[in-house]
Amino acid sequence: MRKIRIVVLIFMISGSFTVQSQTVDNVPLSEINVTYIEFTEIGKVFSPKVRIQVDFGQDRSRGRINESQITDSDGRVIEFNSLVDALNFFDQLGYEFLEGNRSHIERVNIDQYLLRKKKTLLDSANIPRQN
Repeated sequence: MRKIRIVVLIFMISGSFTVQSQTVDNVPLSEINVTYIEFTEIGKVFSPKVRIQVDFGQDRSRGRINESQITDSDGRVIEFNSLVDALNFFDQLGYEFLEGNRSHIERVNIDQYLLRKKKTLLDSANIPRQN
């Protein structure tokens, strides 16, 4: 039983370091304190992996697509095994799925997912930001 507790503790600690080192637009995911986020699939040609573009209300006027993707501590874009993998990732960050939408533009499917902070986390997400 003690070994199981140690393994679970190590897993939880390593997971928290992983989330802290990942960023969107140079903002650590652990510091994005908003109620709603949306992510859109960015497909890669000839790859089963999925990249996503994250919108949490940040200034995207520069229009560079890589700026809104999740990157690791070395600046490499994070790839997911599937969109469900991405949903599970955001679930671990405290978000819940609200709705999904698929649109077609010039024979290309575009999947978008709207997520919300889980009800238990909404109070802390609605604290006004200091600018």
